[in-house]
Amino acid sequence: MRILFLLCLVFTVMPSTARDVDVVVGWNKPPYVISQEHSGFEVDLIRAILADMGHSLSPIYVPFGRTSRLLKDNTVDIGLTLNSAHSVDEAILTDPYIIYQNVAVTRADRKLEINSIEDLRGKSVIAFQTAQSVLGEAFGEIVSAQPTYIEMARQDRQVDMLMLGSVDVVILDRNIFNFFKSESRAYADEEIVFHELFPISSYSAAIPDPELRATFNATLHAFIDDGRYQKLLDKYKLDNLLYKLPTPVTQ
Repeated sequence: MRILFLLCLVFTVMPSTARDVDVVVGWNKPPYVISQEHSGFEVDLIRAILADMGHSLSPIYVPFGRTSRLLKDNTVDIGLTLNSAHSVDEAILTDPYIIYQNVAVTRADRKLEINSIEDLRGKSVIAFQTAQSVLGEAFGEIVSAQPTYIEMARQDRQVDMLMLGSVDVVILDRNIFNFFKSESRAYADEEIVFHELFPISSYSAAIPDPELRATFNATLHAFIDDGRYQKLLDKYKLDNLLYKLPTPVTQ
């Protein structure tokens, strides 16, 4: 009955005119975004949701930090992978559609004791763009005072820098790290340690148009309820964090 209700809601709010929807997507971050193939979990998910809405996906790949700027300029329809910690109006955020698990990663042979954010002090750290803003006040306070802290758009380079010994710690999503490490045979035998310093982070899409946002939310929940969301998780070998998503606050 819930699926039927959601499908009825989708068709009730679905706009009558199909169109290409401009969607801002962060640069290559497999398995979530594989930009050269226009695929990945997030890209496939949003494409499927838009298709159910009668639209097609027109992706715009940019460094992650530019997404909120493009939204403010009113030049795009949707921005992905955003939450209240970013510089975006919370009123335009959809219900959460994905969860990331950011971790601190070190080489096992370094034998670094990192049991809290405080233990990052004095170490060379490289993180994803906007990490200082979204990983909490304590993290931001520590890394802002460290000249050895940098943020980088290319997450494959983060992994390279750790594995080659150029930095002590990288901070990124667990699944992204595993993907890039598995891509290089040179790193196959290198042992690493995940330090779970951060809570899971749920992310939404930012959609300024209220009608488009309402339709997206309804379609997203129908997609979850009919099992296609889980099938997409399985396709990309992602941990099933679906049931840890916050309670919907559909707008």
